[in-house]
Amino acid sequence: MRAAASLLIALALLGGCGEKFPPVNGCVPAGGMNPTCSFSSPEDMELLPDGRTLLISQMGTADGRRPGSFALFDTGSETITRLPQFSASDEPPWGDAACTAAPGAAFSPHGIHLGRRADGQWQVLAVNHGGRESVEFFQLLEESEGYRLAWRGCALAPPDSYLNDVAALPGGGFVATHMFPRSSASIGPVSLALLRGMLGFDTGHVLHWDGQRFAVATGTRMPFPNGIQASRDGKALFVNAYIAGEVRKIGFPGGELLGKASVKGPDNSQWDAEGRLLVASHTAGIVAMGACFGISDGACGAAFAVVAVDPGSLKADTILEHRGAPMGAATVAQQVGDNLYLGSFVGDRIVRAPMPAQAR
Repeated sequence: MRAAASLLIALALLGGCGEKFPPVNGCVPAGGMNPTCSFSSPEDMELLPDGRTLLISQMGTADGRRPGSFALFDTGSETITRLPQFSASDEPPWGDAACTAAPGAAFSPHGIHLGRRADGQWQVLAVNHGGRESVEFFQLLEESEGYRLAWRGCALAPPDSYLNDVAALPGGGFVATHMFPRSSASIGPVSLALLRGMLGFDTGHVLHWDGQRFAVATGTRMPFPNGIQASRDGKALFVNAYIAGEVRKIGFPGGELLGKASVKGPDNSQWDAEGRLLVASHTAGIVAMGACFGISDGACGAAFAVVAVDPGSLKADTILEHRGAPMGAATVAQQVGDNLYLGSFVGDRIVRAPMPAQAR
């Protein structure tokens, strides 16, 4: 009876709250933001070493039924380059020995991370839902005709995993957020794992891959872990507990809670030029965000903010707030010079906005 009562309370919360945000049509500047359209669910992005090109993760469906892809965006010329299907490198693999073939046409990237390996080579990690649940390894190569990616292996996620974001560790390996069990039952479109999270129960954790195997990182169980970053020395993880509305700083590998910042609906985090975390915050609430699913043309108009979090003090400052045209529901904010570039998990665009002067 107690479980049934809790479920009814959660369903009432879902059904009775949430502001309505109409979808956005057209691709014109508004609210000080300039959109570039012709993307497909640009959920995450990374700034490449030239300081002007963005690698865009175009997410397919999270269940892997519709594939996604990578794209490059030149912030100077504002041109989009579709990356072709990648080929496997002839070099030794960086991932599991058991992972011997590239994901192919089913590839559906989600969270991505760019980092430099100990030997100086540039590595892109990508959560993949297409064909298999995995973290894929790519080598970033700069050639005369531009950037390309060579597949260097994968790490196959533990059974029933549902990954979201990934971050490389300075000593090798990586950490990835597991949101909740993929097999979690649903009532209509509503995941029971989501309802459990709304009631304060932990639904997922951080997985640590040490180069050979996965293990649950100590002290990382929380409701709906989403974006993740690691400190430069690898001794702290910054994990976004989406439903709890917190950015948690957790000692690694010990698992001690070092502090937390209050940020509503924190999605992805990126480092800015001042060494702060720029967190995409879903201020519209989880009900409004859920209503965005299925938008492919245009954009969701749901309210969001960008919050700058100091990694030491965990002081959180909102530097941008927006709703409506030309894009809402931002899932990532990446600084490029004096501008912010924002992407979303739905829709056909990214937007450019001036980096607020007080945030520079």
